[in-house]
Amino acid sequence: MKKFVSAVLLLSLLISLFPSLVGAAEAPKLYLNGKQLQSTAEPRIVGDSTLVPIRTVTEGLGFDVAWEKPNVTISNGETNMVLTIGGKNAIVNDREVSLDAPALNTDGSTMVPLRFISEQFGLSVYWDKPSRSVHLFQQTVVTPPVVDPPTETPDPGTNPGDGEGPIVDPPSDTSASLKSIEYNGLGSIYLAYEGDFKDVKTEVLHNPERVVIDLPYMNFNSAFTPAFTQLNSSTKLGELLIDSHPTLQKVRYSYYSDKPDTVRVVLDLLAPTNVQTVKEDQSIRIDVLEQTGPPPVTPPVTPGDKIYKVVLDAGHGAKDPGALSVTGRQEKEYNLAITLKVKALLDQEAKIKPYLTRSNDTFVELDDRAAFANNLKADLFISFHANKTESATVSGSETYYSRGDSIALAKVLHKYLVQGTGFKDRGVRQADFRVIKKTTMPAVLLEAGYLSNSGDTSVLFNDAKQNKIAAEIVAGIKEYLKLS
Repeated sequence: MKKFVSAVLLLSLLISLFPSLVGAAEAPKLYLNGKQLQSTAEPRIVGDSTLVPIRTVTEGLGFDVAWEKPNVTISNGETNMVLTIGGKNAIVNDREVSLDAPALNTDGSTMVPLRFISEQFGLSVYWDKPSRSVHLFQQTVVTPPVVDPPTETPDPGTNPGDGEGPIVDPPSDTSASLKSIEYNGLGSIYLAYEGDFKDVKTEVLHNPERVVIDLPYMNFNSAFTPAFTQLNSSTKLGELLIDSHPTLQKVRYSYYSDKPDTVRVVLDLLAPTNVQTVKEDQSIRIDVLEQTGPPPVTPPVTPGDKIYKVVLDAGHGAKDPGALSVTGRQEKEYNLAITLKVKALLDQEAKIKPYLTRSNDTFVELDDRAAFANNLKADLFISFHANKTESATVSGSETYYSRGDSIALAKVLHKYLVQGTGFKDRGVRQADFRVIKKTTMPAVLLEAGYLSNSGDTSVLFNDAKQNKIAAEIVAGIKEYLKLS
């Protein structure tokens, strides 16, 4: 469902960065954030440069494009680039930069230099020669909810790098600071740091399989950059999801202890696997090597063991901002924030598996959202939104359903939504919103409040209030599924 880098873009980037591969009989494998992608179109080679249709930029990266012939302007909100058809230079944030190849019109398409655009807007690429694969990464940062720490310290297998444990404000007992965590797509995790610290401590745990790595006398750098991760910035608790490794599923990390300052990293594995750590110059490399044992045997699922699939849909996204609040903030921000908070809480439920239609500021077509849930054979579909009207006095929460099989879910979740927001109860209503009409499982759309109302807006964009709303929605989901 992620559309911020298309397969066409990846293939084009590959050829532009690695021209020796052009003309090779076997196309290389392409990976986006660890997930293999397929490519169906070829770029245009002009000299030593790769040109791609402007559609690759607009659809692949989600950038905004504006025309004022003969100029085309490309922007992502931070970088603004102006290309002139046939021109040898571009203007990037009011700075003139020379091009290896100009933009041009050919065969009815406007073609733009991919390598230049990629470098200006920032992409990370790794080439694995033995497997003939290219791994492309783009950073996305999102914010799950703050979870209150437990009062007791759990065993090493469930400490904060494992998603639980004491999360405390980091004190000053630190001799090193962690600058970044990156997975290279090829089996190695790199931890860049400043300063010096004690030796790395590693522990292998079973049932489930995981490796716990502690870094004593280390804290997070103020400029810590989690690469392609979910991160809670206030607790420094985050994770990297891995799709391309045979046994490595996830890398989790957190600030673990203040006696002394310690950062914990946990590798979630599908099966026993050899792992080695190498301390390099201002970097720690964690290599996830060969599997050492069979995967664990999964017991047969009985009706009492059913895992419910719940699809969480953050409405709007990217080029579709949704409603504009009275404070200038956009609906898509609230939708994504509350969706991630609900997911983070559902991740702690043994019998519920949450899925996201989008996990960052990405645009997903309405039919694709419904198709994702239908193909998954999900048990529930919940779409998160906020409302707007011409009147600034209208306030309250509404819940919508389309089909009769969704009425019961709508009534239960609406009760908890109103408890979470504290807003006026505007009732359960029927409407043929596309995402809840085209899904085949019980599906609802939650309109939490009105962004045209200053009181509703102040609540919906308040982090603590979002946590309460998320907790109430999860309670509603559990009641409907009879898990509470």
